[in-house]
Amino acid sequence: MGVIRERYKLSRLIPKNHFCSMPIFREEPLISWPFTDTVLFTAYDVYRSNDFWLDNVIKSGQTLKEGLVELGFPKEKTLVADTGVFELEAKKAGLARDLGIDVDFEMSNEQIFEVYELSGADYYVAPDLIVLATDSTEVVSKKVDTIKQNLVDLLNYIPASKIIAVIQGHTKVVIDDLYDFYMQQGISCFAIGGVIPLYHHSKDLLEKVLKYVRELAKSQWLHVFGLPIIALLNYYLHDINIDSVDTSALLYLSARRQYLVSSRTQPVREAIFKRCECLGCRNLSPEMASYSQEFFINLYIHNLSEAAKLAIRPNPNVGTIIDSRMKVDKIKQHSKKEKTPRQEYEPIEKTTWLTAEEVIKMQRKEGVGKTTPENE
Repeated sequence: MGVIRERYKLSRLIPKNHFCSMPIFREEPLISWPFTDTVLFTAYDVYRSNDFWLDNVIKSGQTLKEGLVELGFPKEKTLVADTGVFELEAKKAGLARDLGIDVDFEMSNEQIFEVYELSGADYYVAPDLIVLATDSTEVVSKKVDTIKQNLVDLLNYIPASKIIAVIQGHTKVVIDDLYDFYMQQGISCFAIGGVIPLYHHSKDLLEKVLKYVRELAKSQWLHVFGLPIIALLNYYLHDINIDSVDTSALLYLSARRQYLVSSRTQPVREAIFKRCECLGCRNLSPEMASYSQEFFINLYIHNLSEAAKLAIRPNPNVGTIIDSRMKVDKIKQHSKKEKTPRQEYEPIEKTTWLTAEEVIKMQRKEGVGKTTPENE
């Protein structure tokens, strides 16, 4: 790593932590968080929460991180604050649209910055807009102007040394323009945004963007927002040499009772827990009801631990974006004989319209009336 990149203390894998809206993240065994050195939370998660703990922390004058530390969260862990706007927009465009529901909820920059100020986070993501490959030149120009202004506004609250600026776009002109502007503002920690839409638009183009931005910001810390499939974790971190990636995929996989083995998933009924020595598998057994909260938490711990290992050590069996996609298709074809309706390696895009908490509730409802554990 270059000199500038060494200055940052982010972990390679940065899971999203829903401590604002899901009490299980504020209780053992998750509150002590031995899995990664960094977690990410969103302003959207704060605004959609009706949790009394959150209200009490704010009223007490503590920051959110101070409130977490009081519960047992390690003080030395790094907390990244993100906007959560992509999750909100995806929810509005997907689930709400399909149901014909008008989601009357917006977040202004002022609201986002208010959450940032009370968070006590170590790093803050500048608000951005996703630049789509299908956007017109005029639309792209307006989005880039807004992204730049968002950063200028954030600098009134947060110093440049604590800001992660997001590089959007799929052309050299747009990418260079944003990168140069960020450098002029004193930013030295960057992220690539718009990955999931670009992945589904053109994997070849995404690969070119990743490689170009990595070379452009070779001396700076470079993060990626969005992990379409777990198989790409190895590709991001070890082939492209991206420094870090955040994801909610592990939470969704666990809610769908998927068990991670390296970069591959399998239904929990096929898992052999005794082969793994992680904290989660020590507490898992085929006799447990797979829809219980205890089972979910320990499965999530296993998936976290497995992904964290993959983030540190490369898997030589995973190749490029195209290779990963071919492996996914091959696995799906092979899995057609399975009775499980949701097959392994399903793109996470299909579940991002639901929040993590909603997915878990949905899975619990599906499990009502089951007398035989799913993994027996």
